[in-house]
This record gives sequence, structure tokens and C-alpha cells, in this order.
Amino acid sequence: MLIAIRKSHLFLVPTAASLLFTSITAGCQATTPAATSASPAIQLKPYTASDQSASAGVPSGWQVTKGEQTVIQMTGPQGETVFLGNTTVARNAAFQPGQRAANGVDLSMPYAAPLPQKLAMILQQGAALSGKPLSQLTLASATPLQLPATLGQCARIVAGFSDQQGPTKVMAVFCSLPLDAGGTYKNILLMAQAPAAAAAQSAPTAQAIFSSYRIPTPWLQKKLAPHTAAPPVSAGAAGAAAALNRSTILGEAGANNSANCFDLGVLRQTPTYDLPKSCGGTKPD
Repeated sequence: MLIAIRKSHLFLVPTAASLLFTSITAGCQATTPAATSASPAIQLKPYTASDQSASAGVPSGWQVTKGEQTVIQMTGPQGETVFLGNTTVARNAAFQPGQRAANGVDLSMPYAAPLPQKLAMILQQGAALSGKPLSQLTLASATPLQLPATLGQCARIVAGFSDQQGPTKVMAVFCSLPLDAGGTYKNILLMAQAPAAAAAQSAPTAQAIFSSYRIPTPWLQKKLAPHTAAPPVSAGAAGAAAALNRSTILGEAGANNSANCFDLGVLRQTPTYDLPKSCGGTKPD
């Protein structure tokens, strides 16, 4: 398995580590708050995908390389890359790196695997398909997010690996949605990576980009929907219409709540005390 766990943090400069991860780590405090508050604001130019599916801020000197279907990717002048909203569809089966799937499925991956291992498998699959070797993923921390069961499991992850370009530092928000009727499931990833030598300097910029990412509710509901739709529920002729109506109402309500909780808990990094109880927080709905 492409993962090793250690307790020490990957970012060697404490202040920069805090800046990089603060935006996606509710409750994780900067080691030097004074330095954080004194840092100048990062100027971002608003960017909206051509299909209006997502938006984010782009720093000066950075270039957007993809913007569609809720996904925004951009690169920085020091070799940084930010991936916002990438979705990987997995089939619940043994992992086979480099195996090409079909019908919209990107890889086979055991649903029961811990989130850090799933992230490692997704990165290893990408490396195998591109023919670029990837070293063992070294995990620094994985902090679970308190969200409704309808969103599956989510966590904030700090890690690192080495590839042909050398040592790379990574921070991510990673969600693995519930299994659907077809035995597949979606995995949604927000990730920033940078060469080890540039990670500290790039930290505040990565933080600002993450904080600016937004997805309109209709697109977010579609993104969170199961890859394989559930089969229709059978009912007697007399109760068929009522059952269908009730199922539709409950489905729409669940989709609205899931989208709202994902937006608040994952994209906006709302702390638990400010999240409504329906989203796993402590604030009354």
C-alpha cells in the first residue's frame, strides 16, 4: 500500500504550515497567530468557469489550466498546482494500479479503506496512468470532518510524496461519498501541492485560493448525487403516486441538506460550533 504514517509535520516552517492548512482546518490554530494577522492580504482576480459551474480567485502570476464541470485547476510560478473539486468515481473492489475502467468509473478501490489510503490509491492511479512514478505517500495528519452520514466520510489531510520533479508537499480536503446502488462511489478532492522548497512561501496563496472556491447549489447537488441512480421503489397501484411523491420530496430535501452541509463544512470550512446540527455541528438549525 502506498502510504506511511508519521507524527511529525511535513512542513518544516511552522508558521507557513499553519497558514497553508488554516483555511481547511477548523480548530487547527496557527502556531504564530501574530505573524498570520500581520501578513498582507493575498490579491485574487475573480474567475468563473465558462459553464458557470464554479468560481475561485486567481493570484497574480498564476494561470488557470481547467475550468468546467465544477473543477478548477491552476498553476503557480514556483511549480505549485491547485486542484479544486476533482471527482473520482471508484468501484468497490480490490485496487489495481493502472487498470482502466469503463462506464464513467475511474478505478477500483475498496470502500472500507481509510481515507488516507484512498487518497494514496487515487494519486497512485494517476501516476500509473501517466507513466510517472510516485513514491510512497507520507502522511503527516488526517483530521475527520463532522458531517452528515449522507456525505460519507470527509477529512483534512496533510501529506507528501516524491515524483520525477522531486519532493512535494500536499494539503487536501478529501470526501468519500456513500456507496450507491451500483456498488460505485464518488470521491471529491480539493488539493494544493508545491515543491518542498516552495511550500512555505506558497502557503498563504494556497490558503486564499481554497477559501475563495465556490460551487452554485444546483451544480453542487449534481456533484453529490450518486454515480448510479437507485432503482425505482415498487408500490401498489393505490399507494404508488403517494409513495413517489413522498420519495421525491424526501430526496430533494436530502439533496438540499447535503449540498448545504458540503458547502458549509467542506468548502467554507465552517467550524463545528457554527455548523447547524443537521450538518454535524452544534448550532440549532
